[in-house]
Amino acid sequence: TACCALPLPGGSTLLATTGDDRTARLWDPSTGTQIGEPLTGHTGAVTACCALPLPDGSTLLATTSHDWTARLWDPTTATQIGDPLGHAGWLIACCALPLSDGSTLLVTTGLDGTVWSWDPATGTQVGEPLRGHTSAVSACCALPRPDGTTLLVTASWDRTVRLWNPATGTHSRLARSVAQLLSASRGDARMAATMTPVGPPMRGHTDGVTGCCAIPVENGTFLLATTGRDETVRVWDPATGIQVGHR
Repeated sequence: TACCALPLPGGSTLLATTGDDRTARLWDPSTGTQIGEPLTGHTGAVTACCALPLPDGSTLLATTSHDWTARLWDPTTATQIGDPLGHAGWLIACCALPLSDGSTLLVTTGLDGTVWSWDPATGTQVGEPLRGHTSAVSACCALPRPDGTTLLVTASWDRTVRLWNPATGTHSRLARSVAQLLSASRGDARMAATMTPVGPPMRGHTDGVTGCCAIPVENGTFLLATTGRDETVRVWDPATGIQVGHR
């Protein structure tokens, strides 16, 4: 169902994968062999995974599942860290969200339309769930800005894409620019800072949006890519607010 790169201390990188068989697995990409036994504990399909860097230089693996939980794993010992993180329904996606103070949050999204933030160092929820989407939140990603801060992008089956500012709770000029360029499911997109939509719906995709990611380009800037059920991939320039291409 999902995969991610998992950096380890010492400079090596593993591949993590998740499946409907309720497991996550670790692989050595240089040899194509599985590392250790599958990570077991989820009682439903495992839907997503992401790497979570910690302040001490180590990295955890986060997984989300239809069993209403997210779980943290130590990839060096293949053991679960702490208790499951409980949601209010099926979990669909997750991502690491770097903050300006050097810490990283775990963001999880749900079938119930909510977006949750967690402190991976303590396993505790940070703030209240972000509400605004009216249907399942299908994807999330971190969007770095030239000033060194990072915004959160979420995409939903409700025909919107929303932008969240985890640092200040207010939208910036860049947030307003991105609000004019993102495309979302069934042709509409909305941007929001914290819990408030910004700007009118934006059109681009002609069917549901299924994914999003940041693309690094020159001079420390990033483009945003979105994928949709309309069988297109669209690339957006957050600095100009225009679509720069699609396939």
